[in-house]
Amino acid sequence: MKKQIILSLSILFLSVSCKDGDFLVLGKSVTVEPVTATKECYEYDQDGNDISMQIETTGKDVIGAMTYSLSEKDKNAGILKGQWKNDILLLDYTFLSEGTESTRQVAFQLKDGQLIEGYGEMTEDGTKFKEVSQLKFTSTMPLSKTNCPK
Repeated sequence: MKKQIILSLSILFLSVSCKDGDFLVLGKSVTVEPVTATKECYEYDQDGNDISMQIETTGKDVIGAMTYSLSEKDKNAGILKGQWKNDILLLDYTFLSEGTESTRQVAFQLKDGQLIEGYGEMTEDGTKFKEVSQLKFTSTMPLSKTNCPK
């Protein structure tokens, strides 16, 4: 019973809020900086090709969604999870295409406010880049920043 009381009081001390960003921890006020996510949307839509991306960045971590609808190719849509490494956005893209779920690594370089897709040699299973430092950011379909849907 004594352990339950101590545990309950500890939880109470840990969860009592003094004011925004301040918490009472073991009787002392501790300020915690809020972690905010930045939401951004990018799109390319020309010549029957449409690529759209919506990402949320917290620190270096990124999550989001992307759709490829390329002329004369099967449309695919899925989720993104990865990180910013300097000006390179390196993501795992898990997507559905023709009813099959697949995952592959994608990379984009932020240049002049646009995301340029990178290409490079893949591992034997085709899911990861062999060497990220060797990627060539040569896509002719740059994604431009756009307003996110509300």
